[in-house]
Parts: sequence; C-alpha cells; structure tokens
Amino acid sequence: MKVLVVDDSDVLRKITVFNLKKIGFDVEEAIDGIDGLEKMKTWQPDVVILDIMMPRMDGFAVLKEMRRDENIKNIPVIVLTAKGGQDDEQIALSLGAKKVLTKPFSPTQLIEEVRSLANE
Repeated sequence: MKVLVVDDSDVLRKITVFNLKKIGFDVEEAIDGIDGLEKMKTWQPDVVILDIMMPRMDGFAVLKEMRRDENIKNIPVIVLTAKGGQDDEQIALSLGAKKVLTKPFSPTQLIEEVRSLANE
C-alpha cells in the first residue's frame, strides 16, 4: 500500500515514514502542499497523511485542490493538526478529510488509522 506523508516538519515526517515503512508500506514524502499535490498526481497514493500548518500551501488549500481534480479527489486523507483547535477538525472534515489527528499523536494510532482507511 502506498502512503504519502505531507508535512513541513522534518522530524515528524521522518518518524511517520519510519513507522509506516517498518510495517511494510510503500511511503513517499512531500515537504509542503504544492510538493504534496504534485506527488499525488504522479504517484497516486492509497492514503495521504496531511499536515495543516505548512508554508507555500497549507493543508486546507491542498484539500480544496484535491476536490477539484478527478484523478486525486477520492484519495482518503488523514489530517494532522498541531493547534488542537476544534475549528481545524471541522474545517478539515468539511473539506473531505476522513480523519483528523491532533499532534502529538502516537505512531500506533496513526498506523491504525492508515490501515482502516486502506481497507474501506
């Protein structure tokens, strides 16, 4: 299964990628929303893990762009939010995210969410 991790935090991206690869997922990384959208179009992941707060293009803008593109609009997205604001979760879900996790989250929890989305 292919998972794309879109996050501007090197540390968080590396931890997430490490944990997903450890259980056998094929993982790609993107450093911001623009990079993430490009990789979605070319690589067609099964699940996207998307941070909200990023430079150039934030996670909300990425979700909006995904909805406009027939080729990537049905890819399930798990949104990561640092703010813990209730608004973030509502906005992300209204824009099509399947799940919202607040940082810090446990790698085990993230892996469970990825697995459940992959099996939908």
